[in-house]
Amino acid sequence: MPDELANAYPALTAGQPWALFGATGVTGRLVLERALARGHRPRLIGRDRTRLAALASGHGLEVIEAQLDDRQLDGSEGLIAALADQRLVLNVAGPFARTAAPLIAAALAAGVDYVDCNGELPALEQLLAMDQAARAAGVALVGAAGFGVAASDGLALQVSQALGGADWLRVGVAADSAFSSPAVGESTLAILAGGGREIAGGALVSRRLARRRWRGAGAAAPAFASAPLAELAAVRHVTGVRDCVAGVPMPAAQAIPLSLIAPLLPWLLRLPPVRRAMAGAGGHAGAAGPGHTHTSRVWVEGGRGAQRATGLLEGGEGYALAADIAVRAVEAMLAGPVARGAHTPASAFGAGFVGTADGVRISITAAP
Repeated sequence: MPDELANAYPALTAGQPWALFGATGVTGRLVLERALARGHRPRLIGRDRTRLAALASGHGLEVIEAQLDDRQLDGSEGLIAALADQRLVLNVAGPFARTAAPLIAAALAAGVDYVDCNGELPALEQLLAMDQAARAAGVALVGAAGFGVAASDGLALQVSQALGGADWLRVGVAADSAFSSPAVGESTLAILAGGGREIAGGALVSRRLARRRWRGAGAAAPAFASAPLAELAAVRHVTGVRDCVAGVPMPAAQAIPLSLIAPLLPWLLRLPPVRRAMAGAGGHAGAAGPGHTHTSRVWVEGGRGAQRATGLLEGGEGYALAADIAVRAVEAMLAGPVARGAHTPASAFGAGFVGTADGVRISITAAP
């Protein structure tokens, strides 16, 4: 995606009708702020009309109250009616294990495109499995258009292309965030409770949480431990790689005990102290002191035979970067056309899409 085309998207797409679901959350407010700054006027959809109206005030935005399980008196889905006359719906309400399926169903029924900023592996797997249904409905479904997954699948595709097709890939994600989100915390707990995952032989398989440990390329790279990240599904989808591991920053002193107690986590997570401790284990750094410059990073290493290639992506604060990526995904879909079916950001918009986000820097190093 050429930079000049991406930079023209606000002028090309502002004024086109699209809907935003989840505007009252932490990410939702940032997305709405970013969308308004780029000239968009999305329809706000959600269950709390009062809170939505407060956000819409002063901007003249349309507000529609609709819950995920809502049905109107005539028996039609309230969400379907809320999507009438829209080009697409952007879902920023987590946990996506609860919100994605009903919104996708409504989008398919209404014949509108769907995009979200999901970072949950099961929810992304479910979206990608709906490729045929999306094609039959004539719509595009784009999952995980936020920092983390969008950065990883775009960078992984570039690394794989540098190798002429990677045999294996290793992904490390470190989001540097200024604050936390309750929905992200709940998503993290649900992911950890499900146990570890890796791509082996082209299949998503269960593995012990944090069993793989490595340090990213470069002197400043942290130590990583393997985790069941949505990046696994995205990277496999866009590159076809048969072996892949993804992880979050975690020193060995924490990763080794975590791996040992991993089988007990579903029970341990019922204890409030454990839940609070593990909610921050999703690769999102906490708030830093005054003067700290937030830098979120993704490392991707790959190999093909004796060849090696490494990619590093750097951006700004994690939530702001996610909001910018989500709005740019909306613009790319409105400017379209995007192929019908189910996608990750890189499969929908190309390997260079994430490089159009504000402040993102990408470097690829290949060794013979």
